[in-house]
Amino acid sequence: MRSEVRRRSQVLGTQVISQGNAARLGVVSEVWADLEAKQVLVLGVLEKAFAGSPRLMELRQVTALGQDAVLVPSEEVFDNLDLEGLSRVVGSEVVTEEGIRLGKVKDFEFNSVSGIITGLVLSNLGLTFLPGFILSTYLLSTDEIVSVGGDRLIVADGAETRLTQLAKGILETLGIGKPPWEAGVSPAPALPSAVESSAVEEDYEEEYDEEYEAEEEDVYAEEEPEPEPQPVRPRPPEPAPTPEQPAWEQEYAKEEAPPSEPAPPPSSSTPVDSDPWEDKAGEPT
Repeated sequence: MRSEVRRRSQVLGTQVISQGNAARLGVVSEVWADLEAKQVLVLGVLEKAFAGSPRLMELRQVTALGQDAVLVPSEEVFDNLDLEGLSRVVGSEVVTEEGIRLGKVKDFEFNSVSGIITGLVLSNLGLTFLPGFILSTYLLSTDEIVSVGGDRLIVADGAETRLTQLAKGILETLGIGKPPWEAGVSPAPALPSAVESSAVEEDYEEEYDEEYEAEEEDVYAEEEPEPEPQPVRPRPPEPAPTPEQPAWEQEYAKEEAPPSEPAPPPSSSTPVDSDPWEDKAGEPT
């Protein structure tokens, strides 16, 4: 009995061959599963790749599901099956009961005999065409599933701590991409109880003012233009020497010279009206 665990991505594109006449019936184009039962039930097969509508067959009709081919008894395995209640699984969003987003389903593993889904491969975007070396991938056990609703899976609290990393993407290696549950904004550090918020705000404002003033001074220092050189003013021309007057003009100037100023009056230290004989009145003759 075959009991190999296969992935959806490994089954897609595999040829479907009839054991009765070895005829090629097409390639697997889709895998349908019941998420409530966590089981793969239906395979879609296209006669030509990317052409027409797929024909449907139940997984239990498969005789062997190998790496290179899917063997079925005959072409009679195809039937008009009802897909109501079934899901492609891929692209479903996974969230914990606490509301923490774990990503989207990119792939899943199932038992090739029973179809039981054993694990979900998660990535941040859930895009199947992006290889694992770009975005990191993680394996989540289906035992973590609590409920299913539409395209969303609710898993148990703390499931992010029980994930198995399958591949580390280059974005995570470069520190750009983080897992969805770690990509949230980190909370601001709490202030010590002994420090008042007002004091912290004042210190912050003072530091901000100092930085702003320093930046403003630098800006003004850079924008201040250099002083332009002052033009050298020419010196005024020296006055021309006055020509020497003739002798007759000099004599004429002497004759018309103004009279000299009168002599100053005698000093007040020597009285004018005093009699010199009065000073010697008491002296013997």
